[in-house]
Amino acid sequence: RNNWYPGQVIDDARYTVKDASLLATRAKQAMFEYAPIRRATRERYRVYRSCKVGPAVEIFVLDERTYRGANGANRETTPGPATRMLGAEQLQWLKISLARSSAVWKVIA
Repeated sequence: RNNWYPGQVIDDARYTVKDASLLATRAKQAMFEYAPIRRATRERYRVYRSCKVGPAVEIFVLDERTYRGANGANRETTPGPATRMLGAEQLQWLKISLARSSAVWKVIA
């Protein structure tokens, strides 16, 4: 079952690489080589970004995989590290970017 999270050591004998973070880095490299996504200048593999489509629309693209909490039993009843999806830095970026945007339509994708 693929239920990996950053920092996890994979105990499946089928994998020669046991570090989920290393596998995730390699997957991002492949994604950037295949998909027409410009790399962010500050962070090599940063996926989240915004792009303006004319004066009325701004699209905020989020990364809901890289910064998420470790996978659990999905029975959490209160917010905490296990329930986070965006991570502190990306969430702060989103809040600031939404506040600064002059677009009439703000699309979060």
